[in-house]
Amino acid sequence: MIIQIFQVLLLASASTLCIALVVYVYRITKSFEKIHADISRMADEIHPMLESLESLTHSVNKITAHAEEQMNSISWIINTVRSRVVDLLEVEKRIREGIEGPVQSLTTNLIAVKKGIAAFVQRLKF
Repeated sequence: MIIQIFQVLLLASASTLCIALVVYVYRITKSFEKIHADISRMADEIHPMLESLESLTHSVNKITAHAEEQMNSISWIINTVRSRVVDLLEVEKRIREGIEGPVQSLTTNLIAVKKGIAAFVQRLKF
């Protein structure tokens, strides 16, 4: 009789374990279904964001290319202006050198003439 009671208890325990196993498998399946639904929803939301990001990247690339073109243009203009200024400074230097020599000798000659006239006038007074 004790053996039969143990058999009944073992069968009841085994049945309870099977029912618990079925319940837990059902819960795990529901959890996986929820995870699958969440992942599907996230994938649906991520797709437009990726398209937006791609469009933004394309726009940034266009802006960068345009900025590089503008920087190249500005660099060319600066180099051209620098070249012109250097040329003007060289012309100014040549003009100054061309004028300074004769003006300085003219000034020296005029000072000498002035001194000569002053000496002549001084001699005449005595």
